[in-house]
Amino acid sequence: MSVAAVLSRRVFPRSATSAAWAVSLAAAGCWLVFIVYGLFIAARIYHPDSNIIFIWFNAYTFWVYLPVYGLLIAAGLLRRWILVIALAAVAMFHLAWVLPDYRPASAIPAEAREAPSFTLMTTNVFFGNEDYSGIAAEILEEDPEVLFLQEFGPRLKLELESAGVETRYPYRQTAYENQFFGNAVYSKFPLTEVGVLHAGNRPLIRATVRVGDTPVRLYNVHPTSPGFRENIASDWNAGWRDITNILEAEEGALVIAGDFNMNQHHRWYRELKDMGFESAHEERGRGNATTWPTGRKLRPIRIDHVFHSGEVVTLSVREGRGEGSDHRPVIAELAVPGE
Repeated sequence: MSVAAVLSRRVFPRSATSAAWAVSLAAAGCWLVFIVYGLFIAARIYHPDSNIIFIWFNAYTFWVYLPVYGLLIAAGLLRRWILVIALAAVAMFHLAWVLPDYRPASAIPAEAREAPSFTLMTTNVFFGNEDYSGIAAEILEEDPEVLFLQEFGPRLKLELESAGVETRYPYRQTAYENQFFGNAVYSKFPLTEVGVLHAGNRPLIRATVRVGDTPVRLYNVHPTSPGFRENIASDWNAGWRDITNILEAEEGALVIAGDFNMNQHHRWYRELKDMGFESAHEERGRGNATTWPTGRKLRPIRIDHVFHSGEVVTLSVREGRGEGSDHRPVIAELAVPGE
């Protein structure tokens, strides 16, 4: 038998078989990935954010589903049409979740443009910040009427005093989780009905200011961060459950801002929306903006927010520098049309 005959009978068939196995293995891998995505999609719909893995996976919704598009192309090249349909369904869920972040800004009512307004700046200053002078300088530069601070402590207070920030804000309220760590509200408006409440194991500050003739209730919130220590998912959910219960009892003009430790892909963000609150970023067509982390390896997401009730209108919103912090401040100009 000739060498050519041997190759045609033995080598080429084996190569064809190997190629078929490679195709089958690739398809099996795609199916496995589809199953994993399907589990996370089902969890998001039916049991959202019930454990720390789901919380973090949902937080990075934009990024973690991107591989499905490459797999979709591969399945098409392999002519595995049922697999193409399955992966396309995953891609449709992904698009349904991320495309709303790119919606244009809503129209600003004429009455809001003429109404009394104020600027709110909220910033997590980062407890491990070694130099608060940049934060103090940015506050003086922005000069908001109302300032929310998270991870506030004695070192920051001393810096704000020495920089002359406190002289601009005669009305202040602090709430400490411990002697070194808490929240603060600084205001040029008199603060009334001031209270320190607790959501989960974290304090939050409630106060009222008058903008024009309208009282506006303010909430500075900083619930538990979804880290990886024991019971953190239940603590995170408990804190947000307390916050939403508190907000449900409120009426009239209301602004909730701070480091929410969650983004637009979490259940409590959707809960706030279902309660009728509006995101300043979404209102101004900036749903894809990011605030955390800065200068870190993780991809940035938006966990610092300004929400408000229907009696308030966002005129503008943007992010600041946040020098020395892992968060960028959020600066929102808010109008209060009143009656």
